[in-house]
Amino acid sequence: RLGDGDFTARSPRAGIPEIDQVGETLDATAARIGETLERERAFSAEASHQLRTPLTGLRLQLEAALETPAADPYAAIRAGIASADRLERTIEDLLALGRERRAPRAELALGALLEEVRQAGEALLQPQGRALRIVREDPPPAHVAAAAVRQVLGVLLDNAVTHGRGTVTVVARDAGDALAIDVADEGSDLGETDPFATVPTGHGIGLRLARGLAEAEGGRLRLSRPCPPTFTLLLPAAEPTVADPA
Repeated sequence: RLGDGDFTARSPRAGIPEIDQVGETLDATAARIGETLERERAFSAEASHQLRTPLTGLRLQLEAALETPAADPYAAIRAGIASADRLERTIEDLLALGRERRAPRAELALGALLEEVRQAGEALLQPQGRALRIVREDPPPAHVAAAAVRQVLGVLLDNAVTHGRGTVTVVARDAGDALAIDVADEGSDLGETDPFATVPTGHGIGLRLARGLAEAEGGRLRLSRPCPPTFTLLLPAAEPTVADPA
């Protein structure tokens, strides 16, 4: 049964120590393989969901260019290339995260990351006549995997575009011993609903992935305010560097 791929199979006990020891080892192996496959299936579903955001942005840009044939085509081409670059970066991030579930950590280049968020957000929001606002309020440095943070913010941005309304505001701020990044929109009150729960339509898959990536970096992702909907990513602030006395 194990050879046929049924990793729920468990061996009966024979009452003979040597045989039962082999059975216990096979059971433990089957459980580990089954858990690994389940994680891979879940990650594949989450990753496919993640790829829709940059693809949607690229499609919206191309459709907007078709609707304004008199506009400069080179602007649309440049925007399309930038979207393709973001899609390629998303694929690279997901491959790295899928192999290890955690990419190498380094000091987060927050400015570059927020610029990527601005480009991706404008590509998604402008065709809807919506705006993106990015604010920096003296955020502290953080030592995390940029790939993981980029994907978390991508999920939050996609969530605000798809399910929210009005201006989307991204605020990077100091939260004491953490770097906090808030993503808010002007949508309706979420009330008592759990946005991280996956429903049959597939909603919540991206948020669940984002929360898992945040926790893998030693951080947290939570709904900090239901109205207006505000998600907050908390990342441990980097330890201050101590100067060498010499």
